[in-house]
Amino acid sequence: MKKRKSNMVFIVVISLLLLISGVGIYQQFTGDSKASQESSTASSSTTSSSSEIASETTDEKNYRTAKLKLEHPYTEAEDSAKTAVSQAFDVAISAINEAGQVPNIKGTYDNQLMMTSEAMVQTFAMALLVNHYQYQGNQLEVTQAENDDVVQFLVVLTKENEDNCYFIGNFNTIVNQIQLKAYVGGNIGATFG
Repeated sequence: MKKRKSNMVFIVVISLLLLISGVGIYQQFTGDSKASQESSTASSSTTSSSSEIASETTDEKNYRTAKLKLEHPYTEAEDSAKTAVSQAFDVAISAINEAGQVPNIKGTYDNQLMMTSEAMVQTFAMALLVNHYQYQGNQLEVTQAENDDVVQFLVVLTKENEDNCYFIGNFNTIVNQIQLKAYVGGNIGATFG
């Protein structure tokens, strides 16, 4: 009788193991088909989103990147601030052109680049003098900043058959000084920004 009981327990344990194994195998096969359906759905959505991203040009991506570095990229500053920034860039670019060579450019109060680091002044000058990018005053964007005496700007430099270069920074409205902070895009060959 004892032997029969132990045989019964053995048969029940084996049956349970077979049942659990069968359920596991069944779930494995049905889970794979669900996973393959999910992965095919995910890959089709990835393909459509990557084609949308691929349609964005390098200039558009660089512009968006530069614009989003501003504190308030979609809040325009007053017209008087935009005029002041535009005039300051006219003065700064004129001073850069007069200097003629990148090493001769220094940020001063007179050229309105006093608040810009020397490296960024030279990078901006390199874009204009060495790489022959052109300042596009009509594409200048001026936005509000966190501080009342500061506005931010996005300056567009263009060159035929090259990506646009976008310089961003701050403009102090009290002392009328430009502070170039970074640039995005373009083929300048500088290592700053």
